[in-house]
Amino acid sequence: MTSTESQHPGSHRYYCSFGANLQPEENATEALSWLCEQFQRVTVSGVVTTEPEEMESLLPFINFAFWFDSSLSPKQVKSRFNRQEERRGRDRSDPQCSIKDRPLDLDILSVDRVPELAAQPDYLLPLLNQLLNDTPLEGETVPIVLGSLKLGDAATTIYRDARTGHIRVVDQHP
Repeated sequence: MTSTESQHPGSHRYYCSFGANLQPEENATEALSWLCEQFQRVTVSGVVTTEPEEMESLLPFINFAFWFDSSLSPKQVKSRFNRQEERRGRDRSDPQCSIKDRPLDLDILSVDRVPELAAQPDYLLPLLNQLLNDTPLEGETVPIVLGSLKLGDAATTIYRDARTGHIRVVDQHP
């Protein structure tokens, strides 16, 4: 199976990104936990700090890229992402919400195909390269603790066992 193929027939592979600059570590942990509850198995890149782009803010962002498989439609996934952003405090009704500080920003980059790197912002390129090609991240990463797991340096596949509710690392890439 390649990273562009879904594991299950009738399922889609979603390539996505996370960003937050309000309580970013807490919101990254909450988002990862929620993603694992929603989608059972999530492969996530390392976690980095980036400067805000296309907005005026003094607060740096925490970012990571991730992918998962789901039988939900893109519209359903985006709707779940939006509801989660609102639960964490983002006002999506504000016409300027895309240029304001935010507790959570979950974006679908592509569905069923690897995202076109040329179409992505520069800050996402190292994260996507690590996620798709196991390319190591250069520079400092941000540790994120999920249960007893410390993530953030390497691309990692996280699996939630629906029978027990436990979250475990299936594969931590070099």
